[in-house]
Amino acid sequence: MAVRKLAGIMEFSDFSDICELAIDGSGTGIWDRNVVTGEIRYSASWFGILGYAEGQPPNPIEISYTRVHPEDLGYVKAAIDAHFRGETETYEAEHRIRCKDGTYKWVLSRGKVIRRDEAGRPLRMVGTTTDVTATRMLATQLQKEHAEAVKISQQLMETAKQLTQRTEELAAAHRLARVGSWRWDLRKRSLWFSPETWATVGLPPSNDPVSYERVRAIIHPDDYLPVMDCYYGAVKSKTPTTLECRIVWPDGSIRNVVTHAEPIFEADDVVVQVRGTTQDITSYRQIEAALRNSEDHYRNMVELHPQIPWTSSPDGTILELGPRFSKITGIPNNKLLPYGWLNAVHFGDKARVVAEWNKSLASGERLDIEYRLHLKDGVFGWFRARAAARFDEAGKIIRWYGTLEDVTDRYVAEAARRESESLAFRVLEATSDAVIVFDKEARVKYANARAIEQIGGGEKLINLTSEQIFKRNNGKIIREAIKRAIGSLRTSNFEVFWEPRKIWFEISVYSSARDVSVFMRDISDRKLAQERLNYAACYDFLTGALNRREFFGRLSECLAKQTVRERVALFCMDINYFKDVNDAYGHPVGDKLLKLIVSRLQSLLRTNDLVARSGGDEFMIAQIGVRDQLDAEAVAQRIVTEMQKPFMIDSSSICISVSIGATISQTELDEPDTVYKQADMALYEAKGTAFSRYRFFQPAMAATFNVIYGLRLDLASALENNEIFLVYQPIIRVADRSIVGVEALARWNHPLRGAVSPTEFIPVAEDSGLISEIGSWVLQRACAAATRWPSELKISVNVSPRQFELSNIYHVVLDALESSRLDASRLKLEVTESVFMSRSSSNLKILNELRELGINLVLDDFGKGYSSLSYLDMFRFDFVKIDQSFISRVGRPGETQPILEAIMGMTAALGLPVTVEGVETDIQFNYIRRLGCEFAQGHLFGKPVIERELERQLARTFERQADLDLTIK
Repeated sequence: MAVRKLAGIMEFSDFSDICELAIDGSGTGIWDRNVVTGEIRYSASWFGILGYAEGQPPNPIEISYTRVHPEDLGYVKAAIDAHFRGETETYEAEHRIRCKDGTYKWVLSRGKVIRRDEAGRPLRMVGTTTDVTATRMLATQLQKEHAEAVKISQQLMETAKQLTQRTEELAAAHRLARVGSWRWDLRKRSLWFSPETWATVGLPPSNDPVSYERVRAIIHPDDYLPVMDCYYGAVKSKTPTTLECRIVWPDGSIRNVVTHAEPIFEADDVVVQVRGTTQDITSYRQIEAALRNSEDHYRNMVELHPQIPWTSSPDGTILELGPRFSKITGIPNNKLLPYGWLNAVHFGDKARVVAEWNKSLASGERLDIEYRLHLKDGVFGWFRARAAARFDEAGKIIRWYGTLEDVTDRYVAEAARRESESLAFRVLEATSDAVIVFDKEARVKYANARAIEQIGGGEKLINLTSEQIFKRNNGKIIREAIKRAIGSLRTSNFEVFWEPRKIWFEISVYSSARDVSVFMRDISDRKLAQERLNYAACYDFLTGALNRREFFGRLSECLAKQTVRERVALFCMDINYFKDVNDAYGHPVGDKLLKLIVSRLQSLLRTNDLVARSGGDEFMIAQIGVRDQLDAEAVAQRIVTEMQKPFMIDSSSICISVSIGATISQTELDEPDTVYKQADMALYEAKGTAFSRYRFFQPAMAATFNVIYGLRLDLASALENNEIFLVYQPIIRVADRSIVGVEALARWNHPLRGAVSPTEFIPVAEDSGLISEIGSWVLQRACAAATRWPSELKISVNVSPRQFELSNIYHVVLDALESSRLDASRLKLEVTESVFMSRSSSNLKILNELRELGINLVLDDFGKGYSSLSYLDMFRFDFVKIDQSFISRVGRPGETQPILEAIMGMTAALGLPVTVEGVETDIQFNYIRRLGCEFAQGHLFGKPVIERELERQLARTFERQADLDLTIK
């Protein structure tokens, strides 16, 4: 009998048929949107939600959007756009949608883009729409289905008792009901699962007994002991039991199952087995949770929504009223229905409200009325009530759905608007603008006090025409603007000089259908400021010289007019060490000096020559009508000479020097940028050779500049591209040739040029300012490397004088020490005498601050400059490093270097340890040892190597030292 019934069940062609049938009964509609064409298809169930008996053909997305409530449309589109951009995994939006009868339902729409093009743009999107109001019906149905499932399960258990021999039919029943069976043999301590039970726990079927360890792994750890207690309780009590628990699938997911179990007895009433069924109820629990969430969502939405929802029966009896109504009126909920709400209506509006409501009940037309409610705080508020009827297929009203909206703010705004209009007249009287309002006949209908004062000269202007008021010649433009505004409603804005008062007016003319308003604002002060701005656009405000933009504009004109015999010479001039003047005397004195420099330059030039201030202490001079380079050289020499003469400022005599780069234009085709670049290249050469001199551009400078410029561009990205790296050279103690320190040296492996010498790229880095970033990187890496070496080794790092200018070198060093946790006493900073050449006390202050950190300071390249002895007297260094040029001159035994010996004697007298660099032969080493030099560095002891090779050298050195110490002991 059971087999014949199963055979008669309809077979589905594929899973999509099952989905379609399931969806048709679930209250959910399916939609498929072609994003490219905008066409969207809906399932028949989707239209069923809206009350349509049959489906409709595909719709454009624009028509679909018209069904969405206008207040929700922006939110829906924003959610779809966010999903299109990939910001959300799925599209989800809860909104209102219009039904066939014109009413709105709340639905939950979900969807997902299932196809995108290569650029990631969406092509196709599918989704579902669910009527949220049906969730309660779904819950009831689920409860019925659950009860039915329990009933079926009990029936299956009874059938299992009666049909123990018919395993094939039972297995088929289990497969159809998705119920798994199991059997626990207490004597054999064995457990067997049916295939359906294996599927329920997420494992492939097996005929082997199930071990207790496997059972423990399947049941959730928190549920295992309660489940076992329940089973053992059923055995002891000899009664069936039902329990619900969680299981863990192999993929880690958690499932909910319900198990029915009963003991099996032998003849002597002894329990020998327990058998039962297990069913996966995860989906039921998920639906119950979704139902609870939906109910909570609906409840919160009603409580938090600014509008108060309400429903009514066809005869007008209020059935439901949002809880906010009770909160704002103070009337308890149990006294509001069915007619208690009328007690909150203002007594002056109550009759009108009842009449309009009865009218809508009789006609079925929508209700839209505004009235006052008595609020609990003792005041009245304005509210708008709207309602629409829901009809059945016969056109009979089933229920009324309405909302109550607080519109008090709008009424307040209307009152405020009226007050604002009154205020506007008061403001017009108080404004500093002259305001005149003309009618369409160009006669004055209003004029404020300011207009009477400035335009009428104290006389009233009412009823005067524009021709009478603006009768002077300069009033013509005003009259014509008023005429145009009257004829075409045009608005205009312009400026005019009013001769009677000798002031500038900014006039705005505004036209409306009834009149023309003229606003006249005194802008005389602004005009004066504009004139000053025009001056500032062409001239340097401080010195009165041309600014850069104006200079290049005039230079371009001069270049275009030049001839072969009368050309243009361009000079780029920098003031050397101008920063020292500001530091020593203050910026006000520096500003006065700049003014005097421009004044002196103008006295040296002709009236048609040009002088411009192009930067802080940078100037450009254009000499017009130059015959040859001799003319230009005479001017350059005159400027250099005159600028060396003292400047008297506030009883102080200030001396400066300048560097000049110059070039002479070649043809009338020369561009200002070309000539300027040549002069700038020459200035670079002048500053690089010696201060207080000039240089003229030579073609070879361009080649040199291009090389340097190319290096500068490549160097800017060298750190980022990992082209800069460090090598380390040992520093040894002369007495025993043991390594006591290491100097970190930067190297550049250019991807095209290969190894670039530090003598090439360090000057470029200093000139471009990149030395600040590179120097910081070297300090960080060197300090970090030193932490991996023996604690007695010191690390030496060179610091460029430019680092003192470009960055706060104190904080750079401090950051390197803190990030690496290197003890400050292990760091030696090597600086050259150039750090003192700026004659600024700030560098000396920084050196003292570094010393306070515990850092060792080394005077590098000692003896190479001209005033090293004075620097030793100026600042107490910890070490002195003698330039390698001295020791390199010792080539044969017996050769000496008197200067080197003098330096050694002087440093010994001062008690300063000395390091000689560049030691490459045993002859040189023996010589400095005889002189008493304490430390040495050079290829004789080790070439600069990368850190990995240095660590191998250190390991060998310290192993030998350890062996030597052990032998001595």
